[in-house]
Parts: sequence; C-alpha cells; structure tokens
Amino acid sequence: MGTLRDLQYALQEKIEELRQRDALIDELELELDQKDELIQKLQNELDKYRSVIRPATQQAHQQNTTTLQGEQRTKRQAISAEPTAFDIQDLSHVTLPFYPKSPQ
Repeated sequence: MGTLRDLQYALQEKIEELRQRDALIDELELELDQKDELIQKLQNELDKYRSVIRPATQQAHQQNTTTLQGEQRTKRQAISAEPTAFDIQDLSHVTLPFYPKSPQ
C-alpha cells in the first residue's frame, strides 16, 4: 500500500480525470442535441417534399394508366425558353410584328 499522501494524490488525479470525463460527456450531449435538432428539421423538410411529390406521382401514374388503356398522348416536340444573356439595348430598335385577330 501507499502512504496517505500517495493515496490523496491518487484520489486527486482520479477526481480530475472524472471532471474531464464529465466535461467531455457534456460536450458530446450538446453535440447530440444539436444533431437531433438538425435531424428533426431535415425530417420536416422531407415530409413537406413527400406531401407534394406523392400526389403528383399518383396523378402521373393515373394518367399513364389511362393513356395505356385508351388513347395515346402526343409527345412534346420542343421546349423553348428566353435567352439567358441578352442586352436590352439590342432590343430597343426591334419592332415586333402586329397580327390583327378576330374575336373568334
């Protein structure tokens, strides 16, 4: 066995070691809480997207089923979009044609 002084020193070391472990546990618990919050936020976002996607997917599936059973739908030929880069000064001298139309 050791002397009383040695035992007190060993006890102080163990107490300090326990304090360090408690501090580490506190840090890890805080990190765990933050990750739980992030998981909850992401789960909420995922639920929002699923609530939008499921009805759209079901509707598309129903349309596909109807199309397969009955008439064939026509395919789109092209999709057009505005140019991504244009200068407004280039368009200032352009005159667009006017085509009169009847009310019908």
